[in-house]
Amino acid sequence: MEGYFFVFDEGKLLVDSENKTVMQTSSDKVFAADANILNIGTLDGKECYAAKSAGLTRLNGEYMPLRTTYGLLTEKMYAMAGRAFQALYWDENTNFCPKCGAKTVHKLPLAKTCPDCGKTLWPTITPAIIVLVKRGEDEILLVRALNFKGTHYGLVAGFVEIGETLEQCVERELMEETKIRVKNLRYYGSQSWPFPSGMMVGFVADYESGEIEIQKEELRTAAFFRRDRMPEIPAPASIAREMIEAWLDRRL
Repeated sequence: MEGYFFVFDEGKLLVDSENKTVMQTSSDKVFAADANILNIGTLDGKECYAAKSAGLTRLNGEYMPLRTTYGLLTEKMYAMAGRAFQALYWDENTNFCPKCGAKTVHKLPLAKTCPDCGKTLWPTITPAIIVLVKRGEDEILLVRALNFKGTHYGLVAGFVEIGETLEQCVERELMEETKIRVKNLRYYGSQSWPFPSGMMVGFVADYESGEIEIQKEELRTAAFFRRDRMPEIPAPASIAREMIEAWLDRRL
């Protein structure tokens, strides 16, 4: 097998930081014969593979946290690295059939089947919403969640529950976390979020009513901020940063 190899070790990606790329080689040169290697598609006409560092016999580069490779790798290569990370996560967590417990086998590079009951397993995506709430033309709602690392503020976000639409999820999360009601809800865009297998669906909404009352189990604080008094905002790799910058530039 020849092509790009996206090799991970405990969530860190093997990167040639000097050439701003991942390992490009042949599997027989750097991997053990029994290494578990997944074909995850093509990039610029080259096959792409995902693998764990356990099967590596020769090191070419350094391991870096996936999020820190944003801006170092090209946009397409960073996206493929996210795909690789998700593929490995799925592969590691589907060794046994959830229906009957038998050991699964690969049917396709990204599909497994159970030889006993016939159940087929595909990679799954967990959808979540994220919403930018505008109050007038010069304020947006920002929050500091308990699970945020660092001191930045972000947007209200949350996982979609069974039986609800994306729009219902937006309204529920805002009410649960801040007691805020919104109107004029509209779709912004989406982002694959491979930590480990999320899909962030972005919305923009206008403030309608309510006084902020935070859900202490989820948030440290929440407030409306003006353009000229913004706190620290999320890192560039996130859709939250993209949406906030679009608002700051008056594109939202």
